Amino acid sequence: MSDAINYDEFNRQLIQNKIGITAAELHGFLSGILAGGNHDESWHPLVSDMLNNGQAIVEPLAEQIKRLYLLTKQQFSNDDFEFELLLSHHDLFTQIDDLVGWVNHFLLGIGLVQPKINRLKGDVGEAIYDLRQIVKLGYDESEDQKELGFAFEEIKEYVRITAMLCFDEFNEPDIAPTIH
Repeated sequence: MSDAINYDEFNRQLIQNKIGITAAELHGFLSGILAGGNHDESWHPLVSDMLNNGQAIVEPLAEQIKRLYLLTKQQFSNDDFEFELLLSHHDLFTQIDDLVGWVNHFLLGIGLVQPKINRLKGDVGEAIYDLRQIVKLGYDESEDQKELGFAFEEIKEYVRITAMLCFDEFNEPDIAPTIH
């Protein structure tokens, strides 16, 4: 993800446009909408409502958001498991904060598209429960950074896999037509 969308530049664009969320949070929101099974342009008003009180988002930010949406959709749809979270590459504590924000906004996005997400059972239901627990995690800056770094990487990978699991659950696979 970081090769295609530069986190810091995108974050700067959001700040310059007085958008009150980070690039990680926006990516989490878009990922949640996609993982929830959104297949049409209804994501535009959801994003406008969230970011700009329902007002149109100005260019070039609107184009960058669309690019992020399409890239995320492509990564989810790819069979090579290349979906990645868009997070800061700064210090560990910033990355942890970004991950928590990403998960929070993923839950918001998927909840808008799948309003009965709380009632799910099975693997996806458990995964959504786990995500809700992850947003409650905290850290102490005096903790061993090496151990905290390992824990962060494990949780980040779990979140990534969970997002792909949700996408697989709520999105129909492209079925090739049968040729007779």
